[in-house]
This record gives sequence, structure tokens and C-alpha cells, in this order.
Amino acid sequence: MANEQTPTTTAPAVGLGAGPGAGASHTPTADSTTPATNPVRPGGAPARVYMNEKIVPYLLEGMKNVTKEQPSNPLRMLGEFLIQKSNEVEGGQSGRAPE
Repeated sequence: MANEQTPTTTAPAVGLGAGPGAGASHTPTADSTTPATNPVRPGGAPARVYMNEKIVPYLLEGMKNVTKEQPSNPLRMLGEFLIQKSNEVEGGQSGRAPE
């Protein structure tokens, strides 16, 4: 069942007339003002790369735990898991943003 979620992560690449023959069925509107080529960075935009490196692995692990245990207070459990994981990974740094 985990494989069912995989296609949704690549869905943003589809649409907006980017595919072959996509413009043949409609009249160009706002799409004609967007640049023809957008450089694709490996891993996506800088924000996405940051999220994928620093947050997503731990968030997914916490979500798996919540799904497995199905507590009556899932958000609290997820939040506590993330705080605990933060203390482990970041070595108990203060709540300040890194400089």
C-alpha cells in the first residue's frame, strides 16, 4: 500500500501545457507569458532540498509511528516525537534558529 503514494510526489511535473501536444487543444493564455525554460535543479528548489534533507525523514518516521499506534491524540504524539528526535539529532540545541 505504500507504493500507492509514490505517484503523488511526482505529480507537480505534469500539466500547464508542458507535454507534447498539450497546447494543441487550447488557446494559450497566462502560460504564454511564463518563460519557456525553467532550469530544473537536482532535488528541486532550495526550500525543497532543505526540507528533504533536514525534516522529511524524521517527519515520515514520526507519521509511521502515529499510524502504527493510532493514539487518541495523534498531533501531540507526533509533536512529542519530533521534539525528542530534535534533541537526539541536534544535540539538545536551544530553540533558536542557527546563525
